[in-house]
Amino acid sequence: MDAGLLLSGPPGTGKTLFASALARSCGAKFIGTSSAQWQSKGHLGDMLGAMRKSFREAADAAPSVLFIDEFDSIGDRRTFRGDNASYSLQVVNALLELLDGSTGREGVIVIAASNFPDHIDPALRRPGRLDRHVAIDLPDQEARQQMLSMHLGTADAPEDLLKAALATSGYSGADLAQVAKDARRVARRQGREARVSDVLAIVPPVAPIGKDEHWSASVHEAGHALIGIELSVAEIEMIVVAKEAGHRDGSIGHVQWRRQNKPNRTRQSYLDEIAMLLGGMAAEKVILGDIFDGSGGVAGSDLQRASDLATVMLASLGLGSLQYCDVSTSKELDELRRSDPILRRRVERLLEAELLRAATIIEGRKPEVEKLARAVAKCGAVWGCEVVEIVSGQKKAG
Repeated sequence: MDAGLLLSGPPGTGKTLFASALARSCGAKFIGTSSAQWQSKGHLGDMLGAMRKSFREAADAAPSVLFIDEFDSIGDRRTFRGDNASYSLQVVNALLELLDGSTGREGVIVIAASNFPDHIDPALRRPGRLDRHVAIDLPDQEARQQMLSMHLGTADAPEDLLKAALATSGYSGADLAQVAKDARRVARRQGREARVSDVLAIVPPVAPIGKDEHWSASVHEAGHALIGIELSVAEIEMIVVAKEAGHRDGSIGHVQWRRQNKPNRTRQSYLDEIAMLLGGMAAEKVILGDIFDGSGGVAGSDLQRASDLATVMLASLGLGSLQYCDVSTSKELDELRRSDPILRRRVERLLEAELLRAATIIEGRKPEVEKLARAVAKCGAVWGCEVVEIVSGQKKAG
């Protein structure tokens, strides 16, 4: 088996549960700790002693699984600054030594868990230490349905469980366990078994998307799709815009792409990708006459991804300026823009130029965008082949 594993994902997705289940299935002893527990022991010497003690206990109990939670708080040596840099550096170096197994790690699997895998020192993640990285996402609809059924122990109809699964979109496994616990509490007070209806009474129901909101989302996604096809950014698999959403759903639509990783990319290919990312905003401006807030505001949004791509071009890849900065994560790119006003203005000018280019393309192909948006609004999902047919058909007709 691999010597180490990094688990990442949002809080409550079952990282600790996975590690303990792995230990049981392997017939190994589970030993849990965290960087916070190590740090609570006191000064540097005490913390390093606590770290070595955890690894020693795991080795003595082998075969064992040593689970280290909150692993990202160990830090990344590239970001260490100020008075605490020496302290943090010694912690990372000691952990590297322990993971290398120079003191004996035979029969010990180390599993580290983090909500922010990008904040972990790359040396801790290289082969021989934490060999693999597994991202645990929030449960999908089918998984939520199974989790609720298990927690409630109910024989309710699948249709009722489906309603509850839809209403709990965006919930983690821990959230679902708590909802089921609350539902059982309600049922106990009434002297009966828990039912799915108890969950639906606790969780806000799925709400239909308003007609205007659904249309604007359809236009937005159609804009992404047309720009992506027009500039040959990637192959489109499908466009989806939901007609109803749970109260935790952050987005109601997306375009799913299929693209190949190219080892050498031109500057123009980066500009085309930025134009595609801003294609939704451009379509809103051209078709609807206004811009909505769905393009920004959160991590992973169109604007965040376009800003990061533009920053990498200008500050690292030599695709617009002859400078190099050792930055890769979104947080580092954001800090670089904040600290360098000239770079920030250059990024904004580049984004403005690509937004204008996307809007110009959409203005010239307005009938296709509107037809595609109508198809998405009507069906909720349009497959890639249908998208291409709508776009190319209209283009030939013109």
